[in-house]
Amino acid sequence: IDEKLLGEVREKSAYIFNELQNAEGVEGVRGMGLMIGIKTVRPAGEVVAECMKQGVLCLTAKDRVRLLPALNIPMEDLKKAIEVIKNVCKEG
Repeated sequence: IDEKLLGEVREKSAYIFNELQNAEGVEGVRGMGLMIGIKTVRPAGEVVAECMKQGVLCLTAKDRVRLLPALNIPMEDLKKAIEVIKNVCKEG
């Protein structure tokens, strides 16, 4: 892990927070780096199940959707995954 990778992680983390903080169906976002918890209006298990059907792997952590992407996830893939998550959250 070097400064270049850490800079990219900070950029990706900021992108996720910016996209999800005020998204429909999202009550809150917290975390550090790319380890992020999303409090959703819909039950977290439902959100995770629907995301998985659409090809996005995430987990639950108590009542939150947990994101744990690889630190080197390509930004293009991350953007696609966040769009899926946003769409699933607002369906509830």
